[in-house]
Amino acid sequence: KDFVHHAENMLATLDSIAAEKNKIPALTEFGYNGSPDSTWWTTTFLKAIESRKIAYALAWRNAGINEEGKYDFYVPYKGQLSAADFIKFYNSDKTLFQRDVAKEKLYQ
Repeated sequence: KDFVHHAENMLATLDSIAAEKNKIPALTEFGYNGSPDSTWWTTTFLKAIESRKIAYALAWRNAGINEEGKYDFYVPYKGQLSAADFIKFYNSDKTLFQRDVAKEKLYQ
């Protein structure tokens, strides 16, 4: 998929720049508005980031109703098409969420 290829290239560049500048790489904003692909989280997004050394990935915000009357969202809500796949992504042994970080006491 094009997204996976472009994301992998972008994150490789990010890794390189971070190493050169002695910084920690992170994917600070990402998203797929409306999440129209039922398996995007595990078959596309996870595939794009799983081999990268990024500190975190932060999804763009769920904004609510836009000027055209459509709902802008980047992380699925209960019952949304990709919600079940997001739960698989959440439960993957390749991801850490805030609860996981707290358990590991990474910031203490």
